[in-house]
Amino acid sequence: MFPDLNLTQIWLLSNGIGAVAFLAVAAFMVFGVHARHAASRLLLAACVVSAGWFTFLAAAPLVSISGPWLDVIETARTGFWLVTAAWVVPRVSNSLRHCWLRGLAAAIPALVLSYLLWRVVAEGGATTGGHSMVFTIGALVMSLYGLVLVEQTYRASGLDARWAVKYLCLALATIFAYDFVMYSGALVAHRIALSVWNARGAVNALVAPLIGLAAVRNAQWSARLSVSNQVIFGTGALIVAGAYLMIVAGGSTYIRRFDSSWAEVGALLFTIMSTLLLVVFFLSGQVRGYARVMLHKHLLPYRYDYREQWLALTRRLSRDDGDSDVYERAIRAIAEPVDSPAGALWLARDGRFTYVTDWNMTSAVDVFEREDGALADYLARTGWVIDREEFERDPAKYDGLALPPWFLGLERARFIIPLFAGQRRLVGFLVLAEPRASFELNWEEIDLLKAFAQQVGVYLDYQEANRALTQARQFEAFNRLTAFLMHDLKNIAGQQSLMLENAERHKKNPAFVDDMIATIDHSVTRMRGLLNQLQKVSRSEHRTERVDVDAAVDQLIGDLASTRPTPVRRGSTSGAVVDADRDRLIMVLRHVVRNAQDATGDDGRVEVETRARDGGVEIAVSDNGEGMTAAFIRDSLFQPFVSTKSARGMGIGAYQVRDFARSSGGDVIVDSTPGQGTRFAIVLPVVADSAAGTDLIQGSIDP
Repeated sequence: MFPDLNLTQIWLLSNGIGAVAFLAVAAFMVFGVHARHAASRLLLAACVVSAGWFTFLAAAPLVSISGPWLDVIETARTGFWLVTAAWVVPRVSNSLRHCWLRGLAAAIPALVLSYLLWRVVAEGGATTGGHSMVFTIGALVMSLYGLVLVEQTYRASGLDARWAVKYLCLALATIFAYDFVMYSGALVAHRIALSVWNARGAVNALVAPLIGLAAVRNAQWSARLSVSNQVIFGTGALIVAGAYLMIVAGGSTYIRRFDSSWAEVGALLFTIMSTLLLVVFFLSGQVRGYARVMLHKHLLPYRYDYREQWLALTRRLSRDDGDSDVYERAIRAIAEPVDSPAGALWLARDGRFTYVTDWNMTSAVDVFEREDGALADYLARTGWVIDREEFERDPAKYDGLALPPWFLGLERARFIIPLFAGQRRLVGFLVLAEPRASFELNWEEIDLLKAFAQQVGVYLDYQEANRALTQARQFEAFNRLTAFLMHDLKNIAGQQSLMLENAERHKKNPAFVDDMIATIDHSVTRMRGLLNQLQKVSRSEHRTERVDVDAAVDQLIGDLASTRPTPVRRGSTSGAVVDADRDRLIMVLRHVVRNAQDATGDDGRVEVETRARDGGVEIAVSDNGEGMTAAFIRDSLFQPFVSTKSARGMGIGAYQVRDFARSSGGDVIVDSTPGQGTRFAIVLPVVADSAAGTDLIQGSIDP
């Protein structure tokens, strides 16, 4: 009934049917479904590749195509269907596990294809035998992985989505299952059964109509297709690595052809050296950054995958790895998307924008910007991202802005990014270093940086509000403690008043005298305890007067002459006069000197030096004691209720010192090295008609 066909005719007929079937589906998608969307076009391309592949197989016996080339072409076809299974089927899950599944759909065929291309080059394409064992295993893995992709997608989809995807899942499952059975048998029997091999084209043709039906049911595939930039970059890296290794294999084969005793050694050294060079390039952050810039510039319509970037921003801000604080995480949240390796942060505090911390920007200087300064005014008024390269090319774009000297002095600093919260309220700014792979700032980077800066600005504003609330609660608790202490002092004063009232009548009574002495002793003991707790931190309104700095310091030295180590007087201000509360000035200086004495011990060295400085006067206390780290000075020294003296200190002394200096128009400068000592300097403006100078200190104070 059926004509008797030989194996070649069966092979030709089966693969011809497969080619015609997939070509018909492709034509139907072009003229019937009108494949205009990206996902439909990807499915169309897969059908065209399959039609071409079956045509190639049908012609293989006639043109004597070698085995390695057949393996290469089949791997490309299977890889195309894997990518189709991963990206055309609706993305029903965005979990990390499914992202890895999609990434491997491109990585596995790329690895197998790289090996096969290397084999073709190494053997010169002359091998005419069957499939290699490596290809058989690779084809088995790809078909099995295809089944996993189809199963994961179908199982994760809802009932409504299954109506649209079930026929495509069935078609792809049939293709991958048939290949899996065929190559499983080949792996066991070391050969492919001819009947299974010859029927492959016809079996694939049976499922081609299911693919066409699936295309009709999924008119909205374009809304669901989203190839991640990371997957494109990873796949491109694998392709480049595969091509590079293929060239290395060719070079190694060429070296071995030399009839010399060193040929094998030379080929081995060439291969190892080339492989190490490839690894070094892939480990280089600058090379990766340059590759991303070139990829986004020439192959992708947008540089950033905004969904992934927004999720990454959320992860960076919420991450608590114990190695970085919230401020460093905020810097990295904006720096990493543009591949910047370093940054520094300034926040609005105490009427100025204060340097808070940095990330890898060791050249950052502890300077501040005035809230009414030119830079802060420009950032608040325009909201622009300042690009140093653009500023140097065309400063007119920046409306006459002059970049501050400290920014120009920062190594590789390029961007100044304003941070806003609420209704255009400037809460700080970021300085970012030059990206690893330099690029010209365009609208996409500007929009991304502004969006991230807005989010980070709100995040930091919340952190600052929480910090202020914590301090307010601590002050509230401290005020309650002060109220209790004042109550006790009132009781002590009442006892003393009562004794004075009774003294005239009973002062000659020995029993009264004994009782009075005991009461005084008890009162003194209680007052010492209260004073040790309070440490003279209760504040009141202070009147200012003209204070001779040298005279005030001399009085302090005299008061502390009996303490150890005895402070040594150095320098002179030549009669400089400051406008301050004399008692409060001596109190804060006494606190600084006592801290220096506590840090050095009785055999240490403490010096108090006064000198004129930049239109003002500097009072510096130096010691050779324990010293402090830069991080402690920046983050803890001036924080209220943070003390290194455990229960002996309230932790607001340094805070009071700086508060006094700034309320008097000056500032505090601390220079310390752990293990060597500390120099604590209070800088105050002099009165205009004093001997030391006439100008008040304004702006930043240079160390």
